[in-house]
Amino acid sequence: MKWAALLGNPLGHTLSPLIHNAAFQQAGIEGTYIPIQVKIGYLEEVVTGLCFMENLLGFNVTVPFKEATKRLMDFSSQEVELIGAVNTVKRGEDKLIGYNTDWSGFLKALEEAWGANLEGKKVLILGGGGAARAAIYALHTRKAGEILVAMRSHAKSEKLIETLSWTSINVITFEKGTIEKALPETDLLVNATPLGLKGEAMPFSLAPMKEKGFVMDLIYNPPITPLLQEAKERGLRCSNGLSMLLYQALEAFYIWTGHSPDPHPIKNLLKNWENTTAA
Repeated sequence: MKWAALLGNPLGHTLSPLIHNAAFQQAGIEGTYIPIQVKIGYLEEVVTGLCFMENLLGFNVTVPFKEATKRLMDFSSQEVELIGAVNTVKRGEDKLIGYNTDWSGFLKALEEAWGANLEGKKVLILGGGGAARAAIYALHTRKAGEILVAMRSHAKSEKLIETLSWTSINVITFEKGTIEKALPETDLLVNATPLGLKGEAMPFSLAPMKEKGFVMDLIYNPPITPLLQEAKERGLRCSNGLSMLLYQALEAFYIWTGHSPDPHPIKNLLKNWENTTAA
């Protein structure tokens, strides 16, 4: 039996097994997908161990290991080199190959939900981790306008600017006043932080945001975070991260197997989960 896995910590919220196991079934492949919660500080040991596992196709990587995984790869795609983060690993013959499918998953989900031409749009991204970097790369490919990144750590913001030297971003402080000052000119707001996973509210209000602005929260569980709830209450168009999760997963599945599953039946599975959870 073939198999694939997800490495991260924590993993109690993940829906990746639902997607990939449905994809295995649809493709007629005898396979399974399992979550592996990796103890912080032991990523390299786990990845090394996986290299020796029989029938392993590859694995996905999520928070907080996307950036650290890059240095463990034997080879990496061009997107990984630019983004500085890995979310999909294919096991080759005696080598591990790193990919990033987050950026294309983000882009497809955003264009599907918003439908706007991204060229020249002003964007505010909350957070500077692997998902934020993938979003920045995706927006860069569509010639978005000014991209602001709100971060708390000065050291991490300097590292982000260095890593993404191929594009132009402006880093601002992650605090109420600074963010609310930026919102009136913001066309797209993206939450790429964990704030909201446990029901936490953002330390700012969406009141200053323009009426035609779009809010995308990359969190998908819970399906409606406090940020999205406020966006809905203010009449702003918005979306959670469920479609991004699906599209990045299907691309990873193709990298491992060469099969492209029909997304619609899996979308229905996710929609049923979303409706049940949000009820």
